[in-house]
Amino acid sequence: MAAPSGWPDAEADFVNVEGGETGDIALKDAPEGVLIRVSISGLSEGWHGMHLHQVGDCSDGAEGFKASGSHINPEGAEHGLLNPNGYEAADLPNIYAGPDGVAVAAFFNTALSLSDGGPLSDADGFAVVIHENPDDHMTQPIGGAGARVACAAFNLGE
Repeated sequence: MAAPSGWPDAEADFVNVEGGETGDIALKDAPEGVLIRVSISGLSEGWHGMHLHQVGDCSDGAEGFKASGSHINPEGAEHGLLNPNGYEAADLPNIYAGPDGVAVAAFFNTALSLSDGGPLSDADGFAVVIHENPDDHMTQPIGGAGARVACAAFNLGE
């Protein structure tokens, strides 16, 4: 099925730690946030944490995508969608990969926008990082999600 007209506003390819393309992610700005659509293969079966990172750089997969920086967190909030003190803008739901290693998901983030001049549109971009384990949405700083296994870089401010 074709995507609706005007979809997406931004898109990027996921790469794994070896640098191979493994999927894609598309973003659509909405009046109250960003709609996110993910399609990726090559994951281990099970749940995987996913977060927005500060820098649009996925060039160092062999080192665990450290160039993507830390989580986007302009408010200085604590990590975790289940955190009683609120959550940081980088927090996204887990995605599930089936036995074939494929995960497809769509969800909405109300904490950010592509068009407000915020961290998604700054000069150094941002990245979406997928982790090897699920995010428990409470444990600091990344919910126990483990190593970074895939990364997609966006540079909207260029």
